[in-house]
Amino acid sequence: MQEILEQFSIWSMIDVCIIAFIIYHILLLIRGTRAAQMLTGILIVVAAFLLSSIVPLTTLNWAMNKFYSSFIIILIILFQDDIRHVLSRMGKKSFIPGADSLSSGQILDEITRAAASLATKRIGALIVLERNIILSRYVEIGTLLDARVSKELMMSIFHPSSPIHDGAAIIQRGRISAAGCFLPLTKDENLDPNWGTRHRAAIGISQETDAVVVLISEEGASISLVVDGRISRKMDPKDLRKSLTDLLSQDQEKAEDTRSKPGSGGKLKFFKFGS
Repeated sequence: MQEILEQFSIWSMIDVCIIAFIIYHILLLIRGTRAAQMLTGILIVVAAFLLSSIVPLTTLNWAMNKFYSSFIIILIILFQDDIRHVLSRMGKKSFIPGADSLSSGQILDEITRAAASLATKRIGALIVLERNIILSRYVEIGTLLDARVSKELMMSIFHPSSPIHDGAAIIQRGRISAAGCFLPLTKDENLDPNWGTRHRAAIGISQETDAVVVLISEEGASISLVVDGRISRKMDPKDLRKSLTDLLSQDQEKAEDTRSKPGSGGKLKFFKFGS
């Protein structure tokens, strides 16, 4: 122990701090990508490799050695899109705590007002609110706006005469990043046969990410909220506003690492699709 302390110098401390800084910011950059979601699986593979080196598990050690030689290439092939997104975001991502926080009050009021007006006028719409998983890959294929959230703008986006009314509007960090965005459709076959592409897209994006989706159906003139592949149908504006507030306030509390009151989370009555 004393020998280790004698070898430890100010340069060793700087060296450790630099490595810690690099690892921390790499984790920030991959946050919200498939790489972050697969991190647990990667750690399990690494643990299996270390275990096979320590204990006499000959077959496992042989298999892991064969796999390890191609591990980096496999990662690059699997996550080439995410690597491109991470590299493109380097130097652009804000590392200031709270810089990307959502001031939800006024924004959620505008979303609620827009949803109510769209439903009344029987205009279909998809409004996607980004949470922890970043939706940049879907934003990039839409029409970039970077505009303030307002009822009037969303009414214009989803008006049938608008060239981008068929896609979704994605809200990131409190602003409408893009509209006319195409979302992945759910592959689940046990769906209500009356649900069209808009419903399938809302469920699909909520299954692949943790986004909250406000769905306005033109056929039923109704408002639905979709989270985690589950849909809460025929909500009135008051319930929609409360549900959105509860969901996003929970995210903010987790991000800010503050204490939450027991039982304060919103209790949404969801209907599992296909039921």
